[in-house]
Amino acid sequence: MRSHQVFPGARITNDRCLWLENQETIVIADLHIGLESALEADGLHFPRFQTEDMRESLIEIVDRYSPKRVVILGDLKHDFSRNVGQELAEVTSVLSLLKESAEVCLARGNHDNYLVNIAFKLGIEVEDSFIIGGISMMHGHTRSDERPLVIGHEHPSVKVFDEVRAYVRLPCFLHFEGERVLVLPAFSPLAPGTDFTSSYGSKAFSPSLHDADLGKAKVYACSEIGLLPLGDLDSLSSLRERHHRD
Repeated sequence: MRSHQVFPGARITNDRCLWLENQETIVIADLHIGLESALEADGLHFPRFQTEDMRESLIEIVDRYSPKRVVILGDLKHDFSRNVGQELAEVTSVLSLLKESAEVCLARGNHDNYLVNIAFKLGIEVEDSFIIGGISMMHGHTRSDERPLVIGHEHPSVKVFDEVRAYVRLPCFLHFEGERVLVLPAFSPLAPGTDFTSSYGSKAFSPSLHDADLGKAKVYACSEIGLLPLGDLDSLSSLRERHHRD
């Protein structure tokens, strides 16, 4: 399947975004533009493809949904320092691309130091949170008791194993139905994030999830064949343990 309703009027999609049809709004999180530079500083060198890949994905999303509004829930940029070099140019490029066809709303993430300087030049405001269509939205590095709530920050992923113990790691949505909280996957192709099939026993990063039962979170993985409903984390963890024992 390509999409699944999680709240009234709100559908998660295989495009790593939330689609609020009645509000004509797309919601994404965690682009981490400039991540390649940070990895290079750590001695990892490879072609810089992330921003171009995300631009192409965003063009496809705009063409598919024709949104009037695009909301980015934090960590648009990666480097905590001032806006310099390639990161500055790429952040400006992505925001300019989106502004050509939609209103752009930015929520402040923990990586977004100095983002307001870029956004101001483009006529875009940076807020701590939004409420759109009755749904609260924020990055997730600070606590919110508003519900329903949509956050990023966690970069959730899961490992899916086959009968010979090979696995593929997939970015995923986490839907806490009881708590009415949705966690978005990272939009960045270089930020696969936390493998929740092995580490959910510890607390989530987001303070809004510290009281949640992580094992009951419904998993929807993004894959080349569509959005995969994989049950809850407890079930996935049990399958993982069985593969390790066999």
